[in-house]
Amino acid sequence: MKVLKIIGIIVLSLLGLWVVLAAISPSELKVERSTTIDAPASVVFENVNCLDAWPAWSAWQSMDPGMENEYAENPCGVGAWNSWKGEKSGVGKQTITEVRDAEYIKMDLVFEGFEGTNYSEWNFVEADGVTTVTWNFLGAPSPFFFRPMNMMMKGVLEGSYDQGLAALKEVAEAAPAVEESAYEIVEVNLPEAKYLVVSGDVNPADIEAFYKENFGKIMTHMEKNKVEMAGSPTGLFYSWTDTLAKMSAAIPVAADAAGTKEIEFRTIEAGKALQIDYYGAYDKSEAAHFAMDDYLNANGLTITGAVREVYVTDPGAEPDTSKWLTQIIYPVTAE
Repeated sequence: MKVLKIIGIIVLSLLGLWVVLAAISPSELKVERSTTIDAPASVVFENVNCLDAWPAWSAWQSMDPGMENEYAENPCGVGAWNSWKGEKSGVGKQTITEVRDAEYIKMDLVFEGFEGTNYSEWNFVEADGVTTVTWNFLGAPSPFFFRPMNMMMKGVLEGSYDQGLAALKEVAEAAPAVEESAYEIVEVNLPEAKYLVVSGDVNPADIEAFYKENFGKIMTHMEKNKVEMAGSPTGLFYSWTDTLAKMSAAIPVAADAAGTKEIEFRTIEAGKALQIDYYGAYDKSEAAHFAMDDYLNANGLTITGAVREVYVTDPGAEPDTSKWLTQIIYPVTAE
């Protein structure tokens, strides 16, 4: 009986100590760590904003190399997610919920077996080519008796954050210098636009022939029906691969117009977009599109509609291809 009494006293003492710890422990686990990286903010940002880049520097990936990762179809920017499962890392999912240029990222984190949603934020501040990166974590509120775990986990998480930031620094500083884009990308506000279009699934090698046939077809219809043209011939691209472009040959019109079985009248709503003024032959514009893709990924922006190529210069009037102006326009989500 004396032994049981002693055990009881010990248990009660430990329970009392745990209650005291719970009373003085924070209800939420908070961590914030920073480092400086000798690389532009855009380079560092891309390694965080694209979740499939994390395995190259994540402390949890190195701790648990057998960890299985799954990613959203688009692993970069708002809406991107990464779920994981590992013997040491457990099961969880993180989702990017907010992005501001190459300056800020916010994520929601959910861990299997734990209630509530946790949050993580990244801030990137560049000065003279050097980026200060700040990474924080705000845990979901903990039940009273679980609060001492926040004190215990704080040091562990700080160590993981420090390790991850050190690896991120190494990866970003080792990245090859990114050449400044040869194309100026400007933000524009597009007004509502009305078009007469002919659409099709076109092999990229056949786009010129598709335009030649269908621009003429639309113009003949407009002349016959006295429809006023309101801008330059345009290509509307809804999706594209190396072998297939879902697209339209489009002529902007000044007002609503009747079409035919083949020629459709279409209105595109006003909205925000990014634009490159590309000068050169049409078949050499690929680099401008790649520059736009890089900009979208670096800034966490998403295409929200048909990409437009507006063929401002009439090749029949200007034989010098270096003077041909094509406005390459990508509608995007607002920040």
